[in-house]
Amino acid sequence: MKNIQTVLIVDDVKENIDVLVELLKKYDLITAIDGKTALEAANSEDIDLILLDIMMPDMDGFEVCNILKSNKKTSNIPIIFLTALDKQEDLQQGFKLGAVDYITKPFNPKELLSRVNTHLTLRAYEKNLALRIEIELEKNRLKQEMIYQKSKQAALGELLMHIAHQWKQPLASLSALNISQKIKIEQDLETTKDENLARIEKSQNLINFMSNTVETFRNFYLPSHSSETFSLTDSVKKVLDISDATLKYNKINILISSDETGQTYGNENEFTQIVFSIINNARDIFKKREIKNPEIKIDIQNNVLTISDNGGGIDNEIIDNIFLPYESSTNSSGIGLYIAKEIAEKNNGYISASNDEKGAVFRVEFLK
Repeated sequence: MKNIQTVLIVDDVKENIDVLVELLKKYDLITAIDGKTALEAANSEDIDLILLDIMMPDMDGFEVCNILKSNKKTSNIPIIFLTALDKQEDLQQGFKLGAVDYITKPFNPKELLSRVNTHLTLRAYEKNLALRIEIELEKNRLKQEMIYQKSKQAALGELLMHIAHQWKQPLASLSALNISQKIKIEQDLETTKDENLARIEKSQNLINFMSNTVETFRNFYLPSHSSETFSLTDSVKKVLDISDATLKYNKINILISSDETGQTYGNENEFTQIVFSIINNARDIFKKREIKNPEIKIDIQNNVLTISDNGGGIDNEIIDNIFLPYESSTNSSGIGLYIAKEIAEKNNGYISASNDEKGAVFRVEFLK
């Protein structure tokens, strides 16, 4: 912010300008003898305060004020009217147009200096506040960017974990086939052409399965910015298909019921991320609390998804802040549920968390 504030003096009488220049010489001063020149100066310079004469030829002070307040660049500059008018309606019109004060002619030096100093102090405070707000907004933007970057890292970790579980059985089968083939070779046992072809075909099927798994996950995590109508039920099933091996590995039972008869409008790919986050949160709490017979219930209605678990519920100390960044009912990063909330609201939806007698209940509702 500049050290010396700038005052624009607008008056068609040179003697008045000379008096004001002498009184306000400690400020950076710009002068104009007509409305057109004043408007040009206000648009090209960083003005902190305008002293504006009302009675001027061609374009009076009221018209100049109206133009300044209609311009986004100059609308916040405080304007003090300089006037010989003492009619109440004239003063009211000035305030109605956006002026912050008025000074009557002939000038009282002490009054003029007092009012100018007051409004320049307020202007400096306003600019400082605006700068601080801008700095805070930038900090928040950087924080949001960092959170999203960490969410991508967390998603990558989830991806690798699910792939590992999906590949565990196929890799074991491939290993068994290779060992079997090695034993036959070592024992010098002849195998028929059909047996060899069968082994090759089985190995190829397992490799294809693993390749398809990678492609499925790649598509699942691929960013999508389009919105369309989709089925909540079908989308939930996609998530469960992706998570199947992981859920089985953690011995988590899934109960799903659906009374959906219509379609929901939004970004389906992003919606699946919400479901993933809630299921992962439940999985983490099951592990942390060593829940026996862990269970997740998923209920689907039109535009409404409810996911509940038997993990003991969300701690009372954090339930009101469960969707804040780095807050979580588990020891995980606490980013997933925050991202879920951001995605829901972005898609004209709402997500809430509560407890029932068994555990946590998450409700996702999309407005029609």
